[in-house]
Amino acid sequence: MKSKEVELLPALSKKVVEGITGFQLCSYLVALEGWRRGLELKWYSDESSLCNLHRMNSSTHGKFFSLDNGEEVHYFFRSRGDKVANKTVRICQNKEKTKSYMRKHGVPVPLGVALESDEEIISYANEIGYPVIIKPLSGSMGVGVYTNISDEQTLINILKEVRKKYSYRQYLVEKHYEGNEYRIYVVGDRVVGATNRIPANVIGNGVDTIEKLIENKNEERKQNPYLAPKPIKVDYEVTYMLERVGYTLTSVPKEGEQVFLREKSNLSSGGDPIEATDELSDEIKQIAVDSLKALPSIPHAGVDIIVESKDNTKGVVLEVNATAEIGFHLFPLVGKAKDIPGALMDYYFPKTAGAERTHFYFDYLSILEPIKAGAIEEIKVAETPLNKKFVKKYTATGKLNRVGYMTKIKRFALERNLYGYAKKIDENTVDIFLIGESKEELDAFKEYVKKGSKKSVVKNIREEDLELSGKPRKTGFKIITSS
Repeated sequence: MKSKEVELLPALSKKVVEGITGFQLCSYLVALEGWRRGLELKWYSDESSLCNLHRMNSSTHGKFFSLDNGEEVHYFFRSRGDKVANKTVRICQNKEKTKSYMRKHGVPVPLGVALESDEEIISYANEIGYPVIIKPLSGSMGVGVYTNISDEQTLINILKEVRKKYSYRQYLVEKHYEGNEYRIYVVGDRVVGATNRIPANVIGNGVDTIEKLIENKNEERKQNPYLAPKPIKVDYEVTYMLERVGYTLTSVPKEGEQVFLREKSNLSSGGDPIEATDELSDEIKQIAVDSLKALPSIPHAGVDIIVESKDNTKGVVLEVNATAEIGFHLFPLVGKAKDIPGALMDYYFPKTAGAERTHFYFDYLSILEPIKAGAIEEIKVAETPLNKKFVKKYTATGKLNRVGYMTKIKRFALERNLYGYAKKIDENTVDIFLIGESKEELDAFKEYVKKGSKKSVVKNIREEDLELSGKPRKTGFKIITSS
């Protein structure tokens, strides 16, 4: 897949999300969209008494936040807002209960039941016929899921494997349905994004071994902010998949040959997210919308659907994820990013739908440091800089090296809530880029640029008026000492 096949949102470049991974990425993307619209943003610690949202048994630092428009406040955990009922979150965590709700409302779901013993699982699989799927009743992220199990002996071998690796007691045994798997994100009555999740695979070039192709694919994934921490790892399943087609890691596939390394399409284990909203039929989109209507109080969520390959109008719902990851919708491997955070903000704060948005972004990881350290329970992000639209560039020359000049400039800028940077050009030259709310404010700052620190000597100042481009810029002021 070539990078040119990906179209990101202009305000969400790779730089904006640099270093932010996993579930924190979901939180940041939603929070940033609200903050950019002028909403007040606060982050909270695990211990905050304000959190009434159902949370998983893991550290939530950086995943729990609120947005406030002055009239109402909404709380969010990752991508899930407070309009999603806690009761429904717990229902969605139990795949059998979810299917029960779906059946009652006429939503198509796979044939299957939850079983505990290996004997029951094997007996039921033989009854409904192969291929089958097994997955933990209360699992997530594709852990312990095995698909397209073709016969009894293979099922026996897989059960031995899962019993060694996992502690789940009950497993869902379901009929395997042929088709493409999609994660469809619904907000209200509308599908706002759909991703075709393709199992981990490599494409042969007639030269490289499968091992080398995996290595190359992982390097490609590193360039994608969402996929970077999710490489293809060689394990039992990969080895098993290769053996099925007569390959090993040292085999060399022919030019253009696609070799699948896993059955399941989970992205965390190496799957490819391909943007596919426009290729879905209205019938499939309606199934996704109906899935949420079948459950109590869940206006937005991710719905996993298998769509029959030959008929784009029929499918079965695998599960509903109330706290769905959204990062791959904004950073697909192929296709145009879908603005899930924008749709969520339109839903929770409809008055901001046409509001002006800033292209600035805040330093998320730095802001969270005191919360992680346990120093505070909540922190408010500085007000959205919607009015910062004037730009000046000053080039100072003189005795400026190792005399505290840039440090003094930075302190002055931060005290006056100006954004930008001071960049060392050479031993005697410093460029200062400033963004503020008025030209007068920036002109007044020129006197500090002239004065500098006690030991500096500014001989000349060259001034230039600039236009603020629409590209994303980080709040604050930084010092750049090298190119």
